[in-house]
Parts: sequence; structure tokens; C-alpha cells
Amino acid sequence: MNKIFLTGGSGVLGREIIKICESKIVAPTSRECNIRSEFDVFREIIKEMPSVVIHAAACTNVKNAQSDSSECIMTNVLGTINVLNVCRLLNIKLVYISTDYVFDGKEGEYRPEDPINPLGNYAKTKASAELIVRTYENSLVVRTSFYPESFPYELACTDQWTTKDYVDIIAPKVLSEALSGKLGVIHVASKRRTVYDIAKLRNENILPTTIKDLNFPIPRDTSLLEGN
Repeated sequence: MNKIFLTGGSGVLGREIIKICESKIVAPTSRECNIRSEFDVFREIIKEMPSVVIHAAACTNVKNAQSDSSECIMTNVLGTINVLNVCRLLNIKLVYISTDYVFDGKEGEYRPEDPINPLGNYAKTKASAELIVRTYENSLVVRTSFYPESFPYELACTDQWTTKDYVDIIAPKVLSEALSGKLGVIHVASKRRTVYDIAKLRNENILPTTIKDLNFPIPRDTSLLEGN
């Protein structure tokens, strides 16, 4: 396995990927490599010259992004542009971690070639960054979704469907696909279930809720069909 440069190493997915193959990963902190600075990104990547960059760093607060999208735009869009520009300059493969939220959730069981239609500001910034990455031929967009090893909320929707899973299940799949040589767009997912069903697997005391009880837009069914 060749050297991997990872952004977002302190995040949920990043920490799990590091656990899997720590000796092969270079994962600078956000202070060492501020993705909002193209200079920082260039300095750190050229120092390591990895065979692949896994870009997992992102602003992921869906609710806050609705009232103020500036952080999401700066991190998810500008940050991705900076990483992309450096990878293109150095001809390094870029693996961009996208999200199932690029779909509007009206249909579910989405294939990689299905048209995207993000609803909220968070999803729109991720979709924007994804489209930018897809202009680079040596890139792979991985649409996926995951929770930490335990369900992080007190409530879970009984009417929201997903192929999301816990990060210890998703991360090995993501890493395998990142190193597979594939290019284009792929989906990494688990089986289709409600969010409430997933939550109960690791928290029997989870309380049910519904989408209409939430005060920010989330899609009803973002289930993905795995593959490319």
C-alpha cells in the first residue's frame, strides 16, 4: 500500500481510517494544513507526495448551515477547490468523500448515475464540491454516510430511510474503494433501513420522532445502491 494523505483525520471517518492503516497515512491537523489555504495544502501534500489524497474534511452541521452557510461554503467548497487544485497540479489521485444528502430523498435506492438535487445548504455545498471534483479525471467521488460507533442523538426518525451505517462498518469499505484504482462516482452503503432501526441497534433507549417534527430540511429517503 502506498502513502495516503488524509484531510479530516480528526473527524469521525478520518479517525476510523487511521485506525485501520495508521502506518501508511499522513493526516496533518487543521492547524498544520488549513484546507482554506491553498498554500497550506500545497506545502503539506508536496512534502509527502502521496499516491492518493482522501479528502474527508468537511463542515457537517446540517442544522447550523441553514441559518449561516458561510462556514460550509468556506470549508466544503473553497477547501475542496484548494485540495483539487493541488492534486491536479501534482497529478495525484483525489478521493472526495461526498454524502447521500446530494439526493432530494423523493425516490430512494439511488444509483451513482442518478441526477442529484440537494435540499439544504449543507447538502448544496457538498454537491457543489462534488461537481467540481468531477472535472478532474484522476478522481473518485465516494457517496456515503455514517454515524459514530454509537448513535449520537436522543431522537431518531421512524420515517426517514437510509443506507447509512456505523463508521466502523463503513470506513473499511471506503478505504478499500479509495485504494481500488476506481475513478468516477461510487456509492458505499449498507442495507436500507429507517434511521430509528439503525439507532436501536446500539441504543435501545432511543426515542422515536418524525421528519415533520424537525425544524430543518432533511430528505425522506437517501438510500443508495452500492457500486459504480
